[in-house]
Amino acid sequence: MDVEKLISTLSLTGADIPPRSTTRPVRKPKFVKFLSGDNGEGMPETFFEDPRTLKPKPGPHGQIQTWGIFPYHEDNIWDFDGIQMMYRTMAHQFSYDNRGGKLWPEKQFMEVLKDRKREQLSKLDLADLDKKDIIIKIHLKFLQDANGDPRVWRRVRLSAGMKIGVFQDKVLSPVLNWVRNLHCYTFTDLRDGAVFGPEDANATDIMHINQVGYDYLPDDKYMLAHLFSEVGDTFAHLYDYGDKWHHEIEIEKIFPLEESYGRVQILDGKGMCPGENMRGSYQYENFLKAYDTDSYTEQVKKRREILDCPNYKGFGKPPSLFDIDAFDIGQANERLVAALGSPNSVRAGMKAFTMPINPSAHDSRTGKLKKGQSIQREWDHESHGYWQETTSNTKDKRSQSACAACGKPGGQDLKTCSGCRAILYCSAEHQKSHWKDVHKKQCSRKYLKK
Repeated sequence: MDVEKLISTLSLTGADIPPRSTTRPVRKPKFVKFLSGDNGEGMPETFFEDPRTLKPKPGPHGQIQTWGIFPYHEDNIWDFDGIQMMYRTMAHQFSYDNRGGKLWPEKQFMEVLKDRKREQLSKLDLADLDKKDIIIKIHLKFLQDANGDPRVWRRVRLSAGMKIGVFQDKVLSPVLNWVRNLHCYTFTDLRDGAVFGPEDANATDIMHINQVGYDYLPDDKYMLAHLFSEVGDTFAHLYDYGDKWHHEIEIEKIFPLEESYGRVQILDGKGMCPGENMRGSYQYENFLKAYDTDSYTEQVKKRREILDCPNYKGFGKPPSLFDIDAFDIGQANERLVAALGSPNSVRAGMKAFTMPINPSAHDSRTGKLKKGQSIQREWDHESHGYWQETTSNTKDKRSQSACAACGKPGGQDLKTCSGCRAILYCSAEHQKSHWKDVHKKQCSRKYLKK
């Protein structure tokens, strides 16, 4: 491993590089097993406990983050030592998983925590919560206006029965204006710290998974209703394991069954989404503070910096017309309609930018494609590279999808478009309206060629 190259990816050089810890663990672990030569150096203290009886401690705000593994900062965000994690990985990467199939001690610990959560969820009585509509407020943490109120937020109505992965891919990302399928993410049940995320994800930032909880339950197996129980509850969303954009989602209202129809509706919002790859919540907080006091010329430069990011590729207007505190609900609805009317993103082939030496060279990140999947490349000649993503033209599993017209999660009741057989609907009425307004342009030509 090229250590200097790895250090440079962390934006650390020379005197900024902290030394390897000289503190050696003095106690034996209560559950995990080490291979010879490993004493747990660089491993969080929690992993020396017994995961079968672990009771995670809440942070300053009474919330439990990342399974309760890490200590907390005053702002309730977990505190991890990325450098010591890196040293530990380099020291033992050729031992665990490669010598007799022995799992990393951290992995041994996490398997027990995940099993405990699976068992708890299997016995959970949702009392029809999954059949009810809810109103949620999503806001980016640490980005506040002069009054201390969230500067970037969205209010949405939807069904609590929507799968967490579908929610992230087809609702949260387009509503906020994050790029679909570009970065890894997690959702955290703040009542017990359990973490949910995308199965088989292969985005570049997956390399930082240890910093965000080490492991998670697959989010396409569980619903939003598994993350809360009553009005006022909150759960957390982390986007991009590298930059780390922190979101909090509050349950503002739960509708009775007779008033629940499952349709996704954007109700309100404020503030433009930060630019992708702008280094996360803390850095963007400082960016906004500087922006507020900048001259007009400097503000235009900062707007241009945002507009150069992948999620503003289609903005199509000069920087002078970009209002950092505005929210265009019309554009958000357009993104939502497009997302709902498409198949789920393929997490095993997430979007990535490549600058190839040889344009015809094989991309090593591309695994074996499944039926109906293909690799899409979009060249960006100004940047001398291309965006690549694996997409699917087959219908989603009914249990992991939603109506293309309204977003209602109907499970086995969803019906397939008889043309392309790739889109699902909750009713014939919605299929007809969606065909007229949207799907006719997507489906008919493929259907007529058959």
